[in-house]
Amino acid sequence: MTKLPLSGVELIKQFEGCYLSAYPDPLTGNKPITIGWGCTRKLDGGEWKLGDRITQQQADELLLHQLENNYLPQLQKIPCWGELNINQQGALLSFGYNLGATFYGSPNFNSITTMLKTKNWALAKEVFVKYRNPGSSVEQGLKRRRLAEADLFIKPI
Repeated sequence: MTKLPLSGVELIKQFEGCYLSAYPDPLTGNKPITIGWGCTRKLDGGEWKLGDRITQQQADELLLHQLENNYLPQLQKIPCWGELNINQQGALLSFGYNLGATFYGSPNFNSITTMLKTKNWALAKEVFVKYRNPGSSVEQGLKRRRLAEADLFIKPI
């Protein structure tokens, strides 16, 4: 199994923030109920409820557990994953954590899928920033995140 790209973990922490009390999704105002570093599921896969609380250590462990078990295995199915450097993998880990780890090849993800298929890294900034929910209350925050992911993706190791 590929090692978890820590640059991606740091990016996730930078943009998710850590909340030790469960809160509603900022976009829907409801589900998924989220806690810690943006975790929407308990270790056992159950859903969080408003009022649930965890410790900082639990939040850190939950994030790593979910990344290693729910996100990384899906991302490793991207055909070029093994050819990507640790920064590229980290950027995609953050992207997948925010938008779902099964984005590759899915409808609505044609631009990033094409970039990964053609390995046209010059398009990274243009492609990442497309995924920001234009016109929504979260657009500006997502734009900052997508630009940071693109910067990490093109950053030499």
